Amino acid sequence: MVSKMKKLFVMILIFIMLTGCNSNESTGEKGEFIGNPTAENVLEGNPEANIFMYSDIIYSAGVSWVDEMNLTKDKQITEIAQQKSNGEYFENGTANKLTVGTKIFSVKERSDILIAETKEGDIKYFKLVEG
Repeated sequence: MVSKMKKLFVMILIFIMLTGCNSNESTGEKGEFIGNPTAENVLEGNPEANIFMYSDIIYSAGVSWVDEMNLTKDKQITEIAQQKSNGEYFENGTANKLTVGTKIFSVKERSDILIAETKEGDIKYFKLVEG
């Protein structure tokens, strides 16, 4: 009977650990968001934000210190496949302001910045990650 109780205890403990580690995003003690921001998070905070999603990460334009950097475009890594204004429906290749077909390039100097090549000129985007 004791060994059955130990097995049950271990199974419950494993279940609790797995469910606690299951999500990569949650809310903290005061309700603040924990994890990489989603398109929905960004647009709720700033409906005018200029964003796109690549490799399950949101990239945002309009970061002043990024805009001031002198960067060199490297290789084309993707292009915008769809445009959506609602952040809830974002997936890789989705942007809210960039047009479909816009080419996205890596930069030689940094891995957390990408450049969109548009008719109006290049736009620098910064990778939004927690921490």
